[in-house]
Amino acid sequence: MRERPGHPTLFDQWDRIAARVAATRDAIEHEKKHGQGNRRHKGKRQAWSIDRQRLAEVQKVIHHRHGGACDTDDGPTYLRAAMPHLLRLYGGGDEGHGKIAGWCAVWLPTMPRADVSGAIEAAFRNDPPPLRADTLAELLNMRNDERTALSLRTIGAVDFTKADRQAERKRRDAAYRLAKRREEGATPRAQSAEQREPWKALNLSRRTYYRRLAAGTLPEAENASGTNSSAIVRSTYNPRRNGATAAGEGVPGPARETSPRQTVGAGGHTPGGKARAVPAGHARALPLPEGGFIEHPELFGSDDAWISLGSALDYAGGLMPPEVARAVRLAQRARAMTQEAVARQIGISRPQLANALQGRFGLSRSAAANLCAWLAAA
Repeated sequence: MRERPGHPTLFDQWDRIAARVAATRDAIEHEKKHGQGNRRHKGKRQAWSIDRQRLAEVQKVIHHRHGGACDTDDGPTYLRAAMPHLLRLYGGGDEGHGKIAGWCAVWLPTMPRADVSGAIEAAFRNDPPPLRADTLAELLNMRNDERTALSLRTIGAVDFTKADRQAERKRRDAAYRLAKRREEGATPRAQSAEQREPWKALNLSRRTYYRRLAAGTLPEAENASGTNSSAIVRSTYNPRRNGATAAGEGVPGPARETSPRQTVGAGGHTPGGKARAVPAGHARALPLPEGGFIEHPELFGSDDAWISLGSALDYAGGLMPPEVARAVRLAQRARAMTQEAVARQIGISRPQLANALQGRFGLSRSAAANLCAWLAAA
């Protein structure tokens, strides 16, 4: 390529581009180092760091205790607390040495220059790590009242441990959130919990509370304070009235009494069985012929057409004998009753009666007494 007089060559152009790129990178690194490139801090303000925070708090302690620079022999103590952060801010070498010495000249003027230079050289060799908040508190003998007055965040207190500070921080946060919720008009959590679970205040279970609420046996104040914001309370639905009961309006009538506990028969529990409140000896049924009833031979294949109830009435519980099961089936047919109706009069569920007739499970003594009373009903 022919070169013209006074015109730069192609290699000169590439050298200029590389120089501009290098200058741009150096400027970016300088801005990042001194905080100019941080989006949160525009202008000349430096970005936050733990080292600047700790150094500022050490300076605040010195100014608070001495009214300015340290004028006592406590200089080595303050220098030990600030030295790790001075190293991380100013670095090593002659430039860092000069900046650290300048900081000591401002804040520790009574400390001899030879001691300052020795401490800086030892720090360059050992590179000490920053002290923990509680360790620094013991070094500076920081009390909690002084720490609170100076609004220190990176220095602990000898009479206020880290666990205590965390608990205090949680308490302040909770108080702040409570005040904010009150300003927004929200219901306090304690009152909201009472509205959601009013049965706890009455020392009742949830089921008992709503049962008495539907029956109208709770006080008027409790009836009026429903758990829903609407005027209609779904929990007080009354199937007999085919609608919902308004808050504060109870259903007339006495409260339902609790059902008796289900007893265990000789053959154990019956799966899925539900106890019914039918006392022993109170079964009601249609009368049977005196002494027994007629069996159809073509249906059961028996030559004896007359069945007596004497042996069936001796049944006292447990697995049901075949003659008792046969008597129950014949009495059911003679009275034209369904198995559900028979079980209801005995006080057991239909699956219980079916399993007992098949010999799978036994009946309890109370259920057997109801069964015999139902067979012997005249």
